[in-house]
Amino acid sequence: MGVLAGDVMSQPEVVASLNYLASLEKIPVFSQSDKLGESIRVDDNRAPRDVTIRNARLAQDGFSLDVEGFTLVEQATAVADFNDDAQLAEIYTPEVEALVAAAAGGTEAVVYDHTRRSTDLAHRTKYASRDPVPAPHSDYTDASAFQRMRDKFGDSEAEERLKGRFSIVNAWRSMTGTIEQWPLTVCDARSIDDSLLTQTRREAPLRPEPSFEYNRPSETRHAIYDPNHRWYWFPRMTRDEVLLFKNYDTRTDGIARYALHSAFEDPDTPDDPAPRETIETRAFVFYD
Repeated sequence: MGVLAGDVMSQPEVVASLNYLASLEKIPVFSQSDKLGESIRVDDNRAPRDVTIRNARLAQDGFSLDVEGFTLVEQATAVADFNDDAQLAEIYTPEVEALVAAAAGGTEAVVYDHTRRSTDLAHRTKYASRDPVPAPHSDYTDASAFQRMRDKFGDSEAEERLKGRFSIVNAWRSMTGTIEQWPLTVCDARSIDDSLLTQTRREAPLRPEPSFEYNRPSETRHAIYDPNHRWYWFPRMTRDEVLLFKNYDTRTDGIARYALHSAFEDPDTPDDPAPRETIETRAFVFYD
């Protein structure tokens, strides 16, 4: 029987399984299908491990993008339908750009990607959304972050922008109501050991805007198990809450460069939960 929402909100932690890499010997390959609704194909070696995930809503101190690598903010949106590409371009993109720039302390944020995800096959088939990714990872390496900049701005403008600091921040939220299954957990950047991460190869089919999914190779970072990882989640996130987490930063002076993230099967998922329908938006952040 499912746990009541009020009990979940006050629960200090849960224990859940995350699909870590078993070793760093083999470079994993992730292949996104060109068939609508089909799950991603993975060629790697996983070893699920139980981890403690802390309730971030109960933390006495807040979180920040430059310390832990993530934070939760409130933002009511004017978007009526997140499945409408026109509303994403005309309404949601400027909303997220203002939100991310303010939270990250940047002078400018530029959205370049919207990715819908759903646990409902019908939604994935109709809207080309994807399924949740239950594996600890960060979306970029140095090489793929710089290449993404060139993809978005072109070589000439990218070279100018690359002369200064930039970061990549994800904005993750529910497209419908309260998230009742497969929430996202994020790992405190201060607990991450880079030597226990490996680059992966990601292959994606051609997709039209606003997803900006080019048929090109890309790299991400995935982790093997590390008992020092400190995982957090914000239970029962609503449509007016946005989880911001950093995926990359050119600064290397001790601030958070990225927070690993992963979907997880919540042991307190209610009976007959609503489908998890979320949107994650990636944005470049630029600084003075």
